[in-house]
Amino acid sequence: MPVEMAGLFKEERPFASSAVWACVVYSLVPFVGVVFVPFVFVLGVVGLIRGDGAPLRAMTLGGFVLIVQAVLWWLLYEVPKWNAVL
Repeated sequence: MPVEMAGLFKEERPFASSAVWACVVYSLVPFVGVVFVPFVFVLGVVGLIRGDGAPLRAMTLGGFVLIVQAVLWWLLYEVPKWNAVL
């Protein structure tokens, strides 16, 4: 029995909401993902101005990802110093 795939991607979301979630996913890439974090906040604000509720959750997650990315970048900077001390 064949599966009908016509409705698989039929969910309609506003552009700003979809773009925010895409940027959140891309921001999860270690070290490189920090480039996408500003887009999360800019597109999230656009989504909030238009009245979508979903960008608020994405912006919260983007803030958490920003903190994790900052720790990763800090470690990248500090670990060679630790090696020199040992």
